[in-house]
Amino acid sequence: MTATVAEPNEIAPPRYRAITFVVGAIVAAVLAVIFLPLATILQRALLPNGALDLSLWAATLSQPDLHYAIRNTLILAVVTTVIAVPVGVFFAWLVERTDARWGALSRLLPVIPLLLPPVAMTIGWLFLADPRAGFLAAPMQTAFRAMGLDIDPSALAVQSWGGLILLYVLFSVPHVYVVAAAAFSSLDPSLEEAARIFGKGRLKCFLSVSMPAIRHAIGSASLLCIISSFGLYSIPALLGTAARIDVLSVYIYRLLNAAYPPKIGQAVVLGVLLIVTIGLLWLAQRRIAASTGHAQIGGMGIRPNRIALGAWRWPARIMLLLYVALTSILPLLALFVVSLQQFWRPLVRLDQLSFENFFEFWSTAQSRAAIVNSSLLAVLTTTCVVLIAGVLAIVGKNVGGKWEKWLGVLTKTPSAIPHIVFAVGVLVTFGFAPFFLNGTWFIIFLCYVAVFLPQASIAAEAAVQQVGGQLVEASRIFGARPGRTFWTVQLPLILPGLAAGWALIFTLVVGELNAAAILAGPRNPVIGYLILSLFDNGTYSQLAALGSIIGVVSGITVFAALMFARPRFSSSGGGGGD
Repeated sequence: MTATVAEPNEIAPPRYRAITFVVGAIVAAVLAVIFLPLATILQRALLPNGALDLSLWAATLSQPDLHYAIRNTLILAVVTTVIAVPVGVFFAWLVERTDARWGALSRLLPVIPLLLPPVAMTIGWLFLADPRAGFLAAPMQTAFRAMGLDIDPSALAVQSWGGLILLYVLFSVPHVYVVAAAAFSSLDPSLEEAARIFGKGRLKCFLSVSMPAIRHAIGSASLLCIISSFGLYSIPALLGTAARIDVLSVYIYRLLNAAYPPKIGQAVVLGVLLIVTIGLLWLAQRRIAASTGHAQIGGMGIRPNRIALGAWRWPARIMLLLYVALTSILPLLALFVVSLQQFWRPLVRLDQLSFENFFEFWSTAQSRAAIVNSSLLAVLTTTCVVLIAGVLAIVGKNVGGKWEKWLGVLTKTPSAIPHIVFAVGVLVTFGFAPFFLNGTWFIIFLCYVAVFLPQASIAAEAAVQQVGGQLVEASRIFGARPGRTFWTVQLPLILPGLAAGWALIFTLVVGELNAAAILAGPRNPVIGYLILSLFDNGTYSQLAALGSIIGVVSGITVFAALMFARPRFSSSGGGGGD
């Protein structure tokens, strides 16, 4: 007896109706959460009297300051992507495919910059590299003078183009790493092993075999890097403003907060333009990926033989450690030192250090409520968006064609909307009649699900595209229902990529700043709201204490998530542990 498989265009039998209903419900819910707020703000801002007001578009696009902000944003996005993508992919290759790794610890090292929200990491670098009071300012001046160089301290200030690019790259490298590492960890090693057999060197193997094999993941990581560069607010707000380098995210924030009444219409116009830009970039990335193809997971789980770096093993390890030290440990240390000081001072006196800021922070009910709310929202939001993105990515790959493209556009749409603009739409749509959700944690949850779905979608698509179709087809041939195929075949294969996306999104949700500024308040405080309050009040020691707490909690959570979904291989085939 031969089992038959229904063609994609045939009418689904009854056993397929349940999964169709579930997918339809998910799509309907996502459509409502994303497009109802967008429709509301578009209608109120662009069609106040039922007719399109083109004068609003003309007034928005004719502003000279806007052209300057767009130019700076493009420069930062391009330079950041050019630097962060090769660095992140190279680190992922070292950890996943070579013997330079140190067991489980290596998986955590490149993502350490994600353990702090961007605003706290930026404050840490201000503590380090401020030309007047930074911890490194005086030692660097002394070192340069000892070498006979009299350099103006302002030339080394973090409030500059160099400082902006540095922190943009530090923020983006972990995003690239988690996507590339998931692809490398599940990549069929036969191509690399064949290249080594035919005499290719280690670097040639990386450039000509390993990187092309995960080109789809690299394209997804590049798109994610560009999207995050467009939407970053905290880094340019703290550093760019002092250096008089305006970017688009800060420009939009000022339209909503520095103008009275808020210029919501102009902010929406810029959001629409960003939607078009991101959509075109995504379609271009998909076309390139489809034309070049990509490597896939094979039908059998094979434990790859790691590339032996020989004499380069310890230099590679030292490079990883140096990256972590210069980009993460020093800012974290600066945060911790300032959190132990009563006031931020460049001169550290051990007899004046204490945990008073931590005790004072925990003594307030609002601070405790903010941490509890943010932790619960982070776990709930991250789990929901990763599951939704995983299901839609699998469905999109199975149906293919235009439906796959439309599902991709649906899940990417919020990425082109600044979080603060989307939060305004959520507040206007769900905050008042007939929902009356203003001041509750659920309205923040709805906004978070929408704005963090694009990151989950990119990670899920990269994971799904790496999975070969042999096992899925075998499951269908032997009569397994779609739901069982998903839970027993597809989900275990894409779990490393989904876990990487989960860890990334968790840290972003915990420190989310822009949406919190609109939707959070004294009745439903979250960490982002608390960060804004502390920064506006100039309470740097309290902010440093909060950043230290976030770093510890996020680090433990990220490490646990990555270890939970680590691919397991049978030990029967030989090979020792890592």
